[in-house]
Amino acid sequence: MNLRCLAPLICLPMLFAAPQSAVAQTFMFETGTTLLAKCQNKAPEYALACTAYIVGVVDGIKKDIFLGRAPDNCWPDQLGADQVRDLVVKYLRTYADQRSFPASLTVSVALNDAYPCKK
Repeated sequence: MNLRCLAPLICLPMLFAAPQSAVAQTFMFETGTTLLAKCQNKAPEYALACTAYIVGVVDGIKKDIFLGRAPDNCWPDQLGADQVRDLVVKYLRTYADQRSFPASLTVSVALNDAYPCKK
């Protein structure tokens, strides 16, 4: 499994050393591939679906941080929906090998890649 490790929560799948085939068999509504296809589609309804999905994932991650279920991250306090969408699309275009993973995971990794925590 070739998943870039940018935060402890993101590295969790690697701890179990799940083979790529196990990840592919996991049910998910969106993969990086399906999300990128939506985001690159010129039809307004697809662009809206892309942005809405990504913003929902970000809200879910922030909710888990707020509830203490996930470690904090170093993302800016205020991120625009278009800004986040552009970061995720750029990440998915750059790292084609990440597209088979759950889209929610790639959203988190893309943001952690863009806004790494300073050590």
